Amino acid sequence: MAEPDPYAEAERLMRAAQAAAEAAAAASVPPRGWSVPGQEPPPPPFDLSQLTALVESLRGVVPPDLARQLAESLRQLLLALRAVLDWYIARLDGDEEPPRDVQDIPVE
Repeated sequence: MAEPDPYAEAERLMRAAQAAAEAAAAASVPPRGWSVPGQEPPPPPFDLSQLTALVESLRGVVPPDLARQLAESLRQLLLALRAVLDWYIARLDGDEEPPRDVQDIPVE
């Protein structure tokens, strides 16, 4: 007759405790993890590469006239973005005062 394993009962109890602990831990975690309300991560910034990929994928499908119009619109968008970046960089430098229009007003 085989001797009973003295550690079998301890192993069975340990596995049962581990399963109970995992079930309790899974039930106690909120759906969004441990995030604090109001501290959600900001939405991802606009990705210009998606727009570029869309234009590239439509290049062979759309008529040439519409492709030129799309390319010109994209060019205008990039120029506007460049102007905003240039303005912001100039503002960050802050070395020079922006020129102000001054007008003398006569006082009687």
